[in-house]
Amino acid sequence: MSFSVCQNRQTVYHARPSGPDAVPHRPVVGMENTSPPNLFLMNINVEHQPNCRAVAHVRVPSDQVGKERDEIITYFAGMVRMPGYRPGKTPKSIVAKRYENEVKDELEKKLISEGLRQAVKSEGLELLNVLAVNDKMYHDTDKSFSFTIEMSLAPKFELPEYTGIPVKLPRIEVTDADVDHDLLHLRENQATYEDVDRVAAVCDVVVLSVTGSLDGQPIAEAMPDAPSHLKEMNENWFLLADEDDFLPGFYAGLVGIAKDDERTLNITLADDFNFEALRGKTIALAVKCHGVKNKAVPELTEEFIKKIAGEEMSLETLRDEVRDAIRRRREQARDAAKSNQVIAHLFEKVEFELPQEVVNREAQRRTNEIAQRAMQQGIGEEELIKQQDEILNSATNQARQNVKVSFILEQIAKKEALEVPGQKIAMALAQIAERQKTPAKKFMAEAQKNGLIDNVRSDLLLQEAMEFLKSKAIVEETEPEAEHCDTHSK
Repeated sequence: MSFSVCQNRQTVYHARPSGPDAVPHRPVVGMENTSPPNLFLMNINVEHQPNCRAVAHVRVPSDQVGKERDEIITYFAGMVRMPGYRPGKTPKSIVAKRYENEVKDELEKKLISEGLRQAVKSEGLELLNVLAVNDKMYHDTDKSFSFTIEMSLAPKFELPEYTGIPVKLPRIEVTDADVDHDLLHLRENQATYEDVDRVAAVCDVVVLSVTGSLDGQPIAEAMPDAPSHLKEMNENWFLLADEDDFLPGFYAGLVGIAKDDERTLNITLADDFNFEALRGKTIALAVKCHGVKNKAVPELTEEFIKKIAGEEMSLETLRDEVRDAIRRRREQARDAAKSNQVIAHLFEKVEFELPQEVVNREAQRRTNEIAQRAMQQGIGEEELIKQQDEILNSATNQARQNVKVSFILEQIAKKEALEVPGQKIAMALAQIAERQKTPAKKFMAEAQKNGLIDNVRSDLLLQEAMEFLKSKAIVEETEPEAEHCDTHSK
């Protein structure tokens, strides 16, 4: 099981919508104030719903409505300029009539903000987002004001034991054979391909033109949306490996071919082939060979070593550097395996509902990533549409895993009072600015406005929690694992 942490999971909610620009906005006491005056007791009933949603039904008594309206009118009277009156001396009755809509708008903002604050405080809610404010109504009977607030909440759950999580990790060993294998890859990266006048064998390169057909009709005509490599290829190079990583039987069918030879390969596509319309079908690939090339791998001579690593490099030093690189690579793989095992352990130990809005955003992000990768692999838009349900299901399942993991890590960070050093936040922001090629001063100004700094801090805090868990895990070492080898290597 593989996990990734959901980034920027929480969204910043706005306790009060933006108001009119006709007059200066009066400061509104809301969630941003940690200790606002609590002069009135509102009638609040919070209804909890599935998927971490809640609806607060709020009713504000008439005396509070009247007091807040009078304060707003007084504020407006002191700020507006009206013909015939000195600044600040306009009668409140005239201001109330002239700015009736603005006063009403500011009043509702204030009452809704205070209602939200009291609902969150009285119920001990951890608010993620205000989804909507509905059912606003002034009651003629008692002059009260009522409304409902739809909210998305952070889930509540009990953390399982999270220190001493057992993990099994392979012992890291680097043998001479491992070093030889990586040196072979270095040599292969410098390989040359020489034309040979003989038939092709395994590990040779053949240069081919290929045209595909299905039931005697060119695939390009029968299925225009099919992957381009099934329709036609012109003078493409293919390294004939021991195992097929292109199409089943394709490499084996080319062994023995010579320059100017033509042959037809009948290839049966797998039942899970990425283009659905051709799954399980047998296609005919008409092949013409333009040449056979031998892959010549250079020997590990002193001259070769200096060419790839510099004049000061010796065989002994090169082997030491390769050995260190292998060790670092395996340490990184071991660390990733440790992360996955720790998270998998916690994932299985606790169950709780998730905020659907957060899951939906993460699922959309993953859907976009899957679609982009598929298009890069040559899958057409029409085929993507056919697979959209499968893609969405996969993205949603992974999104639920990622969001759940993020909430677990966040709670661990809170319980352990973990913090992110300011230097680490600054470094992360600098890296983002550099990637976006934005001047640091301009980037920081925008980051403060759009909430990016808080998002980066939240993401880094989850990483701190993960590092804490890994530092407390109990490791059982197992035998070293063999790395996957490149089947093209000789």
